[in-house]
Amino acid sequence: MTNTVAAKTTKKRKTDLTYTIYDTKRYKILKPIHKVQYSADFPKVKKPSEFEVYANVTDAQLRKASTKTLEGQANELLRRMEQEEQERARLFPPVYDRAYVERAKFTITDLYNDIVSIMEWSAVCFLIRFTIFGVDALSTYDQVCQWDYYRAERKKWRKCRYKFCLNMFAIERDNFRGQRPKRSDSRYCCDQCRKANFEATDRYKKYGSYLPVYWYVPQTADHIDKYYESHEQAQPLYKIDRKNAEGKAQAIVKKQPKKRVEKPEFKPFLTVNIATGKVDYPSENPLYKYEGH
Repeated sequence: MTNTVAAKTTKKRKTDLTYTIYDTKRYKILKPIHKVQYSADFPKVKKPSEFEVYANVTDAQLRKASTKTLEGQANELLRRMEQEEQERARLFPPVYDRAYVERAKFTITDLYNDIVSIMEWSAVCFLIRFTIFGVDALSTYDQVCQWDYYRAERKKWRKCRYKFCLNMFAIERDNFRGQRPKRSDSRYCCDQCRKANFEATDRYKKYGSYLPVYWYVPQTADHIDKYYESHEQAQPLYKIDRKNAEGKAQAIVKKQPKKRVEKPEFKPFLTVNIATGKVDYPSENPLYKYEGH
């Protein structure tokens, strides 16, 4: 005689570790709050799956999802992970990065190319004269710029001392570009670089990095989405195509509206007869005219 013992099934509690964010009984799945327009190419399914319903949810709805939903739990995990990355970046910041450059209008490479172009053009001119005049053109060979010319011109220029500026500036008057020179003891190409160098030194003393904080601390996905959502502009398709044809990048930041200059009110200029007290004619006072309008 055998005795059979019925297996007792225990209910799972909400605090049980077996519950995960993928449990559809505990967490809801987002559904679109807008009306979806179906067509012959995209017909409406009688029994759509969870993924088909989820695909029609807008980005704003996904970002603002409640923590009671699967997407809300995923956003919470992503937010915590991004915060940990930001904390690690602040604790161990890079001291310097060559990829970060603030100014590079006229670099040492540009200086080299310009000087070498002058040297090459002088050699080409000599070859043309030699082809036309033959041996008689050898008397103009001293006009060909040699590497001594490059060394002399290179000494007339100096690189900006600011870490994130690659500009070269002239320190002698007779330079080949005719640029207004700075003092021979100048270390920065402009006042902005001089002030920025002190700011970078203060950042190094405070954070341990010469770089600005936004360069090495990554932005969160939520912050980026909010920025695009608040600054993005909707434009007609023909304007976008025109900008693309011109090779111009589309600005996502709204332009600040120009302040309208109010036109001053014209004050009447009256001519009065002193004897009779009669106003002969009214007119606009020219002193109150605004030439801008």
